[in-house]
Amino acid sequence: MSLKSNMLCCTILATLSFANVAPAFAQTAPAPTPPEATKEAEVVVVVGTRIEGAKAAGDLPVSVLTAERIAAVGSVSGDDLFRSIPQAGDVQFQESRTTGNLNDARGDNSSINLRSVGTGNTLVLLNGRRMILTPGTQTENFVPVQTANTNSLPVGAISRIEVLRDGAAAIYGADAVAGVVNVVLDKRYKGVRADLRHAFADGTEESTASIKSGFETPGGGRLMLFGSYTHRTPLMASEREFSASEDHRAALFGTPWAGDTSFDNRSTSSPWGSFTVIPASTIVRQGTTALTASGVFHVEPTNNFAAGCSSTVINGNLCLRSGTITGANSRVLRYDENPDRSIRGGLDRATVFGTFSQDIGPMEFFSELGYYHAELEGQREQSAPISSAVISIPASNYYNPFGATTINGVANPNRLANLTGVPTTGLALRITTYRPVDTGPRTFVVTDDMVRGLAGLRGDWHDFKWESAVTYSWARTDDETRNVISNTLFQQALAKSTPDAYNPFNGGTQPTYSFGDATPSNADTIKSFLVNANRIGTTSLATIDFKASKAELFKLPAGSVGFAGGVEIRKETYQDNRDSRLDGKITYTDVVSGITYGTDIMGASPAPDVKADRTVSALFGELSVPVVSEEMGVPLVKSIDLQLAARGESYSDFGDVVKPKIAGSWVIVDALKLRSSWSQSYRAPNLAQFYSAGTQVANTRTDFAACRLNNTTCTGVSTLEVRAGNQKLKPEDAETFSYGLVFQPIKGLTFTIDSWSLKSDGVIGIQGAQNQILYDLLLRQSGKSNPNVVRLAPVGTQVVGDLSFVQDDYFNLGPRTLEGIDIGLSYDLKTQKYGNFSLDLAGSKLTEFQQSASPLQQELIDANAAGKFGTGVTITQAGSQIQVNGNPEWRATANLTWRKGPISVGALVSYVGPVFDTGTLLVDGQNYQLESMTTVNTYVQYRKDGYRARFGARNAFDQKPPLSSSNYGFLGSLHDAIGRMFYLELSKDF
Repeated sequence: MSLKSNMLCCTILATLSFANVAPAFAQTAPAPTPPEATKEAEVVVVVGTRIEGAKAAGDLPVSVLTAERIAAVGSVSGDDLFRSIPQAGDVQFQESRTTGNLNDARGDNSSINLRSVGTGNTLVLLNGRRMILTPGTQTENFVPVQTANTNSLPVGAISRIEVLRDGAAAIYGADAVAGVVNVVLDKRYKGVRADLRHAFADGTEESTASIKSGFETPGGGRLMLFGSYTHRTPLMASEREFSASEDHRAALFGTPWAGDTSFDNRSTSSPWGSFTVIPASTIVRQGTTALTASGVFHVEPTNNFAAGCSSTVINGNLCLRSGTITGANSRVLRYDENPDRSIRGGLDRATVFGTFSQDIGPMEFFSELGYYHAELEGQREQSAPISSAVISIPASNYYNPFGATTINGVANPNRLANLTGVPTTGLALRITTYRPVDTGPRTFVVTDDMVRGLAGLRGDWHDFKWESAVTYSWARTDDETRNVISNTLFQQALAKSTPDAYNPFNGGTQPTYSFGDATPSNADTIKSFLVNANRIGTTSLATIDFKASKAELFKLPAGSVGFAGGVEIRKETYQDNRDSRLDGKITYTDVVSGITYGTDIMGASPAPDVKADRTVSALFGELSVPVVSEEMGVPLVKSIDLQLAARGESYSDFGDVVKPKIAGSWVIVDALKLRSSWSQSYRAPNLAQFYSAGTQVANTRTDFAACRLNNTTCTGVSTLEVRAGNQKLKPEDAETFSYGLVFQPIKGLTFTIDSWSLKSDGVIGIQGAQNQILYDLLLRQSGKSNPNVVRLAPVGTQVVGDLSFVQDDYFNLGPRTLEGIDIGLSYDLKTQKYGNFSLDLAGSKLTEFQQSASPLQQELIDANAAGKFGTGVTITQAGSQIQVNGNPEWRATANLTWRKGPISVGALVSYVGPVFDTGTLLVDGQNYQLESMTTVNTYVQYRKDGYRARFGARNAFDQKPPLSSSNYGFLGSLHDAIGRMFYLELSKDF
């Protein structure tokens, strides 16, 4: 029996066993209360204020997802749950990303991005205390970001989710820029419930077993335990029509974007390799026919008549052709990576969480202990060499068409006949574009572990309610990629002069050129250069806090002033331990050029290890101040209340900061309340941004300085970019303002509308390598140069040398402004005859999202307007981001529930507005627009005698995600590829 089967069986057996034992242990525990019956009691909002018993929280823009609303989502993952929040922005930590690979945060990871401010700007709390950040980082706006992992949450144990939509830095932490999400676990449940769930969609399925119990211990303590195990099968890209290929152009037939190659993401790195002779100035001919163009040639199938051959036929159906495969006639030779890829990996996830509390005299001891483990296995295409680690093919390679005339003492059978420009000793070659597909795809296995423990005391002292706790969380991610290629070992296989040498000149599969390799090299040779590579990351979070509050500190004419205050000390650690072949311990030296590169893993940029920590001490205070009460008889005023708060924080690496908050409410009549808030926040660079020694990436850039000054044609060149942390980085400062109203005209009906704005300065990003190169051109026009653009010495008639690399460190960008409107409507109707109805509508509109240019960008914009760069130059700048990529103007949800007796029926409608895909061509000045998407989740439930059966469907009408130019053909940060998924849940209360 497999490990996965064993885990599932053990979970089910434990569930059934505990279900029989727990009631006896609980003795006379009362019967469990159905969630529907406790809806009103559950909506006890605590986020937004630290003052117990204060009403300030009700005056703030807070959204609450009750257990009923969570059930309507119909999922067991935090990712699906948080995507259903209209104020949630795009999700960057998700599985449909194809960039980054081992340098990306992979595995069972998901993020929260309120207001689209950016990942890492939302503070996530669990039971009111900060969650740990996941060890994995990934690039967002070209800088590494971190997030709390929402998939680590025990979804089946969640009582409610509170979303404070305005800045809450003064209350919970100076880094709560976009707001706060507080996940509250169900500590009130009494009894034992066992659940089994199975869900299936086309090409994938998942099963979950869980148990939840709550009871009093013999000593009078209160214990809640929850455990769950989920097994999910992978979903391959080939299982969906829109993602089966990277070439999506067929779906554009009849549109203005028909034929737009932006929708064809097939890679020029394919089995049909392109190679450059060394030196590149060499002109190779076969007879009088040139086989190279600027030193470059590629392998071509002879039956691709549109392209044609430059050389004589080799191996019966191959030939050489000058140039690369980037031309239109050779486009069929590009490699389609999607058949090798999974959209969602296979997953095993286990979560265990418990809470315990016990009265100790006048005090209460409380504690939490949780453990999360996940193992995700996915698949990606084999890597290809990159320009930041050039791989040369020695002249000795047995299959080199430009090899020596004799090899091992006999005539070389693979050297082309009648060559000129090739010495008898042969020519070494440099791989320009090639993918060793015959090695098979890579698989990656990501193991995530997370532990959280908390112990505290609470009590009363002279009418002060006080609480103190120690919390420790630890997380570890082990990301292992299997079947990867060592550059060093691969080059050794290329250097062989015997038939078992690796052969990169045998092309791919015919006639399906874009996928597979039907002519693999020697199996033992392939095995000799395949290795595994790991990235192990760890984070920890230790906090100790004390807080006290009093709802009636002293009285004013309008009522009692409430107070809360406290201190908190937290220490965060972060460690990123890369594989020895990635962090520079094991390097790769090209045997032909003698150049040493920092990475020995094909296709991966070098990245050093990072180890950092930070300690933050905080002091906060809050007042709830009644200004006017109903008894004062002020016209048009039933009450006016203020919330005043401030928080000071001292960072071990950034100094001190104090941030305030002011919020107020004006109740005109019982049915109408106005509210407003203003606050400031402060986010220090995360540890990866501040302490990283840098990463290297290779991208195609235009060297305008070289082509303008050297008077040559401006073409794209592969450019090495070095991005690093910066000790001069400053924190991001932000200011949030909101105002709105709450209207309750009749019992059960509530309407809210809030307008908000967030202005931040110093958002961390990079200037951009293209901008750095343009700045180099601008400075050279006045006899200077950009020190961040490092060049080789000029050769021959060159005025400036070729690019060596561009240093593009993280820095603080210019101001950014976001504005929007939130709308909510809820209605509860209870009838004796027709049952109970609940309706919740929520919508969020983004009205402004403007990123200002940095001083350097503005200088370039002005210079370009003055004609200093000539034609064909575009300055990278932000501008408006509304409806751009992951920022739709509108997002909305509608949740409708009907209950009568043992039957419940629910539906959740989710709407995501259209966005423009900036990766596409402009047609009449406009990018391709992704259509809006509306999905419907439904369920029907029957409950009787402690048994419950629920049947439901996510995306019940099987809506396909709108087409985008991304690799998978859909925008994974906004949409998913699962389609309609049916599920059946069975549960029993004991």
